[in-house]
Amino acid sequence: MKLNLVLLTVLSTVYALPVIKKRANNPYLVCGGSDYECKKEQADACYTKANKCWSTSTDVQSCNELGKLCEEIWTSGEVQVDQIVNSVKSIPTETVVSVVKRALNTFQPSKENVKILGRGLYQENEGSLWFGLTDSGVEYKFNGKSTTISLTADSSAASTDNPARIVILADGELYKDDTVKSVESEFDVTFETSGEHIVRFMKVSECPNGSVRITAIKADAEKIEPTADAEKKIEFIGDSITCAYGVDGTEGTFSTKTEDGTKSYAYLASKQLNADYSMVSFSGFGIISGYSTDGTRNLVSTVPQYYDKLGFSYWNQFGSDITQLKEVSWDASQFVPDLVVINLGTNDNSYMQNVKGDRAKEEADFVEEYVKFIEQIRSVHPDAEILCTLGIMGQELYPQIEEAVSTYKAASGDEKVNAYKFNQQNINKNGKGIDWHPAPQSHVEAAEELVAEIKKLYGW
Repeated sequence: MKLNLVLLTVLSTVYALPVIKKRANNPYLVCGGSDYECKKEQADACYTKANKCWSTSTDVQSCNELGKLCEEIWTSGEVQVDQIVNSVKSIPTETVVSVVKRALNTFQPSKENVKILGRGLYQENEGSLWFGLTDSGVEYKFNGKSTTISLTADSSAASTDNPARIVILADGELYKDDTVKSVESEFDVTFETSGEHIVRFMKVSECPNGSVRITAIKADAEKIEPTADAEKKIEFIGDSITCAYGVDGTEGTFSTKTEDGTKSYAYLASKQLNADYSMVSFSGFGIISGYSTDGTRNLVSTVPQYYDKLGFSYWNQFGSDITQLKEVSWDASQFVPDLVVINLGTNDNSYMQNVKGDRAKEEADFVEEYVKFIEQIRSVHPDAEILCTLGIMGQELYPQIEEAVSTYKAASGDEKVNAYKFNQQNINKNGKGIDWHPAPQSHVEAAEELVAEIKKLYGW
């Protein structure tokens, strides 16, 4: 009876196995398509080695890769199930169990299966989830032991100089922190024991330097499910500070390798408040001007023009697909925040400090455009609280932000808009990140400030 059950299970597994493109370096693919006795011998040898790896090695990724080589033995060539029954009967039970153990079902990264973190677009025709903004990604739960996320990176996200940085949390603990190494890649997660587990997959580097698409999620489970929404939701709109630019370094200049959005004040604050988040942030961006040191407005790098888009990136493409994030409209109903936190003005100030004309006029323009941006946000999120902040890397334009808030409230009667001035980072105490950006401890302190202000204003 036990053998019959095992036979039934492995036959189901064979039916379910996907057709996998042969790996050129798979030493076990030596059998003809219908030589099942040969395949049985190769599978036995392969899984013996794989089982030893899983039981003794700490290099989980290598063991999983070996397991995939074993799977290919049965999926290479034509598989006629009625012809392999006798071969399967003679496979040792331990080998069959290993086959079943490693069999993974494939799921689409749609909102029916995963919780989408931040802004992400599920492309039904391709069956992929496209995202690029800081800390965007997916979270899901499953009942099993192993899961694999298949990823495609655009031309920038797969680059050597500024690759996309990926962080994976397994049951709330850091499991992997790595950069994308190629256009196509897989990220394996294996838990010590089988049971209900939660996986969070995030792109923690920023959007202008590349985006990624999850093309499939596999798990040794019958289903994967989105985790529950939090009671509160916060949208953060910002610049390099919100992107955690340079948080993992002290010298040098910009690199996605030293960005980690999970160390940003925004991520830390949302975590303390048990709130879901969405980041809309780009390094060097502002309200009327992006970063500029020559007194000329940097009109390309302003946030309001991209606020209603999936994101912004410099020219990138997925193979022959040249669609750009800034060309794709964002459906604001997919993430309805209780609170919108704006942290912009630092890069506008870089322009103001070098302006060749009348600074007072430029400041007035800043106030006018800031009011328009509040109106833009209110038009898509009529019920959200809006908190306008500045100060972590300089407080020079905070009076203008207060003026913009007062002007908007007087004209609209909308009392759900407030201003808050952050303390400036304490570099003497906390050190600094790259290009004078906040060090990790400065982000921690800014998060604590923000959480306290949110609790005071809104009673969270």
